[in-house]
Amino acid sequence: MKIKSSILLAIFSVACYAQPQVYKHVDKDGKISYSNAPLKDAKKLDLPPLTVIPAIKPKAKIRPPGLPDTADNEARRMTIEEKIAGEMRLLEEIKKEYSNGEPDRLGSERNYQRYLDRVQQLKDGITVHEENIRVLRLELQGLGSSRR
Repeated sequence: MKIKSSILLAIFSVACYAQPQVYKHVDKDGKISYSNAPLKDAKKLDLPPLTVIPAIKPKAKIRPPGLPDTADNEARRMTIEEKIAGEMRLLEEIKKEYSNGEPDRLGSERNYQRYLDRVQQLKDGITVHEENIRVLRLELQGLGSSRR
């Protein structure tokens, strides 16, 4: 037992002293280079010891892929359904304003290009909300059916 602990202590103490040396070399053109191998006319630098701080590991809830947590799924399902409902409301508002490609011109749209720009923004908005709804429904399908 004493031999094992003394070997362990020796290895640990050697590891503490094993710091690499750093050498600074300035060549004839004035370029500075640093190396761990001593070059001709290189100066040894005395650097302070490095402080190593380990990363903080978040405490994540890990569950096997085949076993979903039904309470988490139900809460997630409700959140996704609320998001779908919100996206559908926004989509209906934009479609109502778009009125099948012929929205009313606003007073600030005396310039026809401004009108066309607004129509294009409405088309883009419709596309975005439809895509959001599609993605949310796919995510909802991925949760599977937990309601019985």
